Parts: sequence; structure tokens; C-alpha cells
Amino acid sequence: MTERNAVLRRILAVLALAAVSLIIAPASIPANANPVSEKIALNGNSAPGAFGLDGTWSCYVPSGYTWDQVEPTGTCGSLSYRYRLRTPVSGLWACAIPFGWTYDSVRSTSVCGSTSPYQYRLLG
Repeated sequence: MTERNAVLRRILAVLALAAVSLIIAPASIPANANPVSEKIALNGNSAPGAFGLDGTWSCYVPSGYTWDQVEPTGTCGSLSYRYRLRTPVSGLWACAIPFGWTYDSVRSTSVCGSTSPYQYRLLG
């Protein structure tokens, strides 16, 4: 019976630790946390746009945005490029087609980098 009690105590201890970690972990992340740091987003030649991150530079492209320029950088850690973020709107020339959008024209360009030498005119 003593061995069974010891096993039950261990199980309860593990469950208690799991419950505490579930309570503590979300509390350590602010509700207004943004996956793109303000320092990185503002580290560009343009000020933040009127709509969120539009026109800012970022080390990656968050969901809901596309990009229209890329440039090499040393500020993104192991990532060697940063992207000028754009909010998708019809008529925008973008280097990538965001989810849920299509395009009606393509043009060759050098601003999208060597892996994507085209821009697409978004149609939404």
C-alpha cells in the first residue's frame, strides 16, 4: 500500500506542476504582444503606416501582410533579409501573393530579391 501511495503522490505532483505552468505561462506574455518587435519594425526608411505595420520593415512577414521590397540586412540575426510590409489592397504590386488573394498582372523586378524576381498586382 505504501508503494501505491508513493505513486499516487508522484502523479498528483506532476499534475499540480502542469496546472501551475498552464496558469503562469500565459501570464508572462503581455496581451498586446506583437510578433514583430517595434525596434525591428521601425528600423527602416519609412515611418509606420496608418494601418498597423504597413510600410514598416521586418525580419519576417506576419500573417495578414505581404511585402513589396526586400533588402539585405545585418539586423535580423541569422536571417539575412528584411521585408517592407504592406497591407494587401487591390492594385498593390507585391512580391508575394497573400492567402485569399489573387493577381491580374505580373512584372519583372529587382526589388523582390533573386529568389522572387517578379511582382504581382493584387486583385481582391
